[in-house]
Amino acid sequence: MTTTTRRAYWGVLVMVFVLVFSIGLFAQSRPAAVSTSPSPVARDLNTTLAELMRASPATSQDLTNLQQQGGRLHRVIFWRGDKAQKAKMTAALRRNLQFAVPDLIHDAQASGGSISTTFKLYKDLTVVCESLDSLLPPGSREGKTELTALSNDVSDMNRLREELSSYIQQTAASMESKNAQLVSSAGRSPKRVIVDDTIPEKPSPRKRRPSNQ
Repeated sequence: MTTTTRRAYWGVLVMVFVLVFSIGLFAQSRPAAVSTSPSPVARDLNTTLAELMRASPATSQDLTNLQQQGGRLHRVIFWRGDKAQKAKMTAALRRNLQFAVPDLIHDAQASGGSISTTFKLYKDLTVVCESLDSLLPPGSREGKTELTALSNDVSDMNRLREELSSYIQQTAASMESKNAQLVSSAGRSPKRVIVDDTIPEKPSPRKRRPSNQ
């Protein structure tokens, strides 16, 4: 091997080494890619909100179907008792399902699932579930009756409410684990300052008269 060939050979080796070393440094200096996919908890919330958006008008429609038929009330066990009170409750539930629930769902979606907005939806949905459950008479969930559709709606609403509760609990626990100060400050009881107004005031000391010398 001639001197010129030897120099060319070592020059190629040096270039290959420099290239490999530079690629390694570039790979290490690149920042880690930030995952843009939502977390499993966020995906679960989006699924719950989407399902609730479909279940809300369906429940309202089932209430309407039970309440009216040709402009008259159904003659079913659902309407026995105080018809006027149940009619008012049904009308309030339908307004809630048609307007309040969709607005609260939109707020939860727009906020990215913040605890405060999601909790407002959870509170409203709790009232809806309790009201719907109070309208169903005992035994209406057994077998196929005129109330089967509404009974299924109540079951779906309760399940979605529990999913919202789980999301709020998991999100709050995650925030607490990342910020220990939240837990420590929450465990502190506020200091109580007791003011006792019954303590008599101390009499002011009398000035001594100068003695005559």
